[in-house]
Amino acid sequence: MMKKNKKYPFVMTKKALAVFIVFTVLMGLYLFFVRGDMAGKFAACIVCPILIVYLIYVYRKESKADVNAEQKKTQFISGSYFESPEWHEKYMVYIKAHPLEKPAYQSMKVDLLKRFQRREYIFGMMLPLFLLTCSLSLIPMGRYCIAIIGVLLFGSLFWLEFSLFIGMPVRKWLKGDIDYPVLEASYLKSQMLLYKTNALAFGTTHLHGFTENKVYAIDYGSIEGISRKIVRLKKYEDGIYNTEEYQHFAVIHVRLPESGETQDVEIELNEFQVQMAIDKLPTYKIGEGLRENLFVNEKYD
Repeated sequence: MMKKNKKYPFVMTKKALAVFIVFTVLMGLYLFFVRGDMAGKFAACIVCPILIVYLIYVYRKESKADVNAEQKKTQFISGSYFESPEWHEKYMVYIKAHPLEKPAYQSMKVDLLKRFQRREYIFGMMLPLFLLTCSLSLIPMGRYCIAIIGVLLFGSLFWLEFSLFIGMPVRKWLKGDIDYPVLEASYLKSQMLLYKTNALAFGTTHLHGFTENKVYAIDYGSIEGISRKIVRLKKYEDGIYNTEEYQHFAVIHVRLPESGETQDVEIELNEFQVQMAIDKLPTYKIGEGLRENLFVNEKYD
């Protein structure tokens, strides 16, 4: 499944490449024979050929990447990629170098809130705060309309970062209908996988986790298994393919006790941590079946 963001990047197909080459050739002929001046001849003889070579390079680069991605996708789906001796060796090295972490504080609330106090949120607040101050400085000058717009806009941007820094997702979750003493007892004895702004923690009675926007505490009895989801993220600069990366998600399959329906909770980790989560679950959930479905998606950035 392919997903595009709002930028809608340009994909260089064979047809598009042929159209651009024909257009460039015609433009070169026009510049050389019709315009005929020194600048036109220079563009026709130097710039146009360079542009054609660049277009071919861009096409071949993305095409080669797509072919390699299809080969990887086949290996991902069949499981051969993660079952290869080379990957298993890297996996074992990673496990030894990155043991699971433990909560740093003797309070679940404090530990969760501290993990949201990240440096990037502070940096994210600086520019909106500066622009908010500049907007307020317009009030004494009588520019009330611009000042109000600036305060609303930059104040909203500042609040988005500030709310994350103070752990608003944690605070909302704590106000919900939860059994705090039970969850805290499980959380404080958990073993944690940390990645970017996400975490997955294996507690004594619950599987805990959080992302930048949500906090989870899932009873092991409701978990049917953990599977892997892989997303290919194609990155473009100025609409032209530049590079790519693979995002790995641990997909927790939860059976809702009220309705009996299955709901998936996705938490991004790195590829080794996802495997660690899959391997770790049976030690906490003995006797339960473990699904190992694999989802491979693609999207653009």
